This record gives sequence, C-alpha cells and structure tokens, in this order.
Amino acid sequence: MYSKQLLAGCTRYIQLIPIAIERKCVNSGVPNFSYESPPKDQLPESLNNGFNSEEKMKLKKWIDMVRFEGGRVPNNISEEDFSELLSMENEFIKLKYLYFLFSKENSKMNDNARKERMKEIKRQKQIEKHNRPKGHIEYGIWKNSIFSKITKHHSKSLLNYKLVNAMMFSQPLIIDLSFFHLMERREVSSLVEQLAISISQNRNNIEPFNLTLCNVDFDSKKYQQIYKFMPNVSKPNFPMNITTSSYIDIFPKEKLVYLTPNARDEMKEFDHEAIYIIGGYVNLREGDPITEAKAKRENIKSMKLPIERYHIMKKRGDLGIHVMVNILLDLQRYGDFKKAFKNIPRRLLFTSNDSHLEAYNKKFSKF
Repeated sequence: MYSKQLLAGCTRYIQLIPIAIERKCVNSGVPNFSYESPPKDQLPESLNNGFNSEEKMKLKKWIDMVRFEGGRVPNNISEEDFSELLSMENEFIKLKYLYFLFSKENSKMNDNARKERMKEIKRQKQIEKHNRPKGHIEYGIWKNSIFSKITKHHSKSLLNYKLVNAMMFSQPLIIDLSFFHLMERREVSSLVEQLAISISQNRNNIEPFNLTLCNVDFDSKKYQQIYKFMPNVSKPNFPMNITTSSYIDIFPKEKLVYLTPNARDEMKEFDHEAIYIIGGYVNLREGDPITEAKAKRENIKSMKLPIERYHIMKKRGDLGIHVMVNILLDLQRYGDFKKAFKNIPRRLLFTSNDSHLEAYNKKFSKF
C-alpha cells in the first residue's frame, strides 16, 4: 500500500492508495452510492421525522406570518432546510437563516436570468451569421486562424494528468476528516468551501501534493454536504485519494507530522521526506485544542508553523485549510517561510510590514 523509491537522489512516494473510493456496497459489482439527489422516501431519518408533526405546521404558519409582514422569506424551502429550521432554538437565528435562503434564491434567479440573456444573445449572433453573405473569408478560432482552440475539457485533462502524476511520485499531504461529529452545520459548510478551494489550488499548482482525505465517513449526513458541493471529487475516476482508513494504517508512523497551532515544537524548515497532516476541523466557537489532543493520543509528532517569527496575529487560532495548503505548496517549492506566509489573509494580521517584529526577533536570537 505504501512504498518509496529513490529517484535522482531523493525519495519519491509510489502508489500510496488504490485510485478508488471506499464505500459500502450491496454487492461487489454495484456501489451503493448515488450521483443523483435521493428520492424523498430515501432521505435520512432526521429529515423525514416530524415532517407532518404539529411543530412543522407551526413553523409553516410562522414563516407565512413573517412573509405577510414583509419579511425576506424564500418562496421555496426544501425539506432539508425545514429540518434545519426546526432544530434552531430562537426566532432570531431562524430569521437570519431565512434571509440567507432568500438571498440564495434571489442569486439563483439572477443567474438563471443572466443565462437566458446570454442564450438570446447567442441566438441573435447565430441568426446574423446565417444571414451573412457566403464566400467571404472568416477569421477566428476553428476558422482562418494560426491558433487552435484549447477547450475546457482539454484543460481539465491536463490538470488531472498532473494529479495522477502527483499520486505516483509527489509528497503526500493528508487532510484528516474525522471531526464531523464535533462541528455544527455552518462549520461543516465552511469546511466544505475550504476543501473545494484547497483541492483547486493543489490541482492548479506546478508541483501539486498527493492530496489524501483520510477518516472519511461516507454514511455521515454531514459528509453529504461535501458530495453536494463537490460531486466530481466523490467519483472513482477523480485523481485524488479518499479513504475511510486512518493515515496510521496507510503511511509509516515515523514520517507523520500533525500541523496544529497548539503544538510546542516549531517547524524549522520544510521536510520533503515528512508526511504532513492538516486537521479538517473548523471551529467558529471557543474550544479545546482538538487536533493537538488527537496527535498526542495517537503518539504522532506535532508541529506548528513559525508564524510568530514573521507576523503578529490579531487572534490566536487556526488558519483555514486552504491557507495551510497554499503555505505548504510554497514551502515545498521555495523553502522560504516569509514568502509562504504571504498567503495569510491580511485581515488576520496587525500590520503589513515587518517593523513590529524587530524586538520579537531579538528575543528569539538568544536561543
């Protein structure tokens, strides 16, 4: 499952995990995993329970009252959103969620209207082209041109080829997704967005990591948000490793390094032989150092990035997964912390220059 090979004086990681998604199957030939939206009668119990109850009828009447009073309420509310509204404690949170759904619905309507306008413009251009006099030389892509058109499909194929190559030869980077049970819905939504950005950034990089999602629970309701947001990633032919197994069962334990802001040891330099782990955990509340506790529990080496040597953070806490992936991509390529930390959003820092660090660096120069 894991092997390494010496190529040109450096270690390369070969065929870490089979390119397949582990999931429970009814039989060996047909996976029990749908790429379509499930029928209403196959929704999770948490969505079906209480849909005809008195609580739901009260909620519907309250929503109608808010709409009658001029509140911003969507015209259509899905069963999943009804379930989410029923789980909310007070009216203020419900009103905020209804406004979010209202904005989302309006945005979708505007997008559909824009698409219709573009279709009409395209249709008018086709009519003009059809009525144009014949026999004249036409210039443009696929016509009289020295350049060939690169299609979107061709671009995707090139990017996917890079990922396939990374799966065989590049340094692994693990995202640990074992914290779904500790997160609320909004935190899972934020995690999904960060994962999507991380996968895209890694895919577009010149030297991508062999990105691996470990400890994935495909049966979890919260995982379905990942599938809903990124359906292509869950398909078996997407060049990325997704597994229910733990990283301890896949990679050599002595190579694993858990990156957590609560670690005692600082990273001195980027180790191209190490296998770094990023915790797939978004905490929008005050909480315990979950990732550091897990690293200690599993007896894995943990480190933190030396951000304080270069910047003073406004608030001590976790960076987003997409920020961490960008930092590690730059460290892998350039080995320069100062350059890599430019990926940290400026809103998290006190100043944009290095003048405030002179006294801080003098303190560290003693060691």
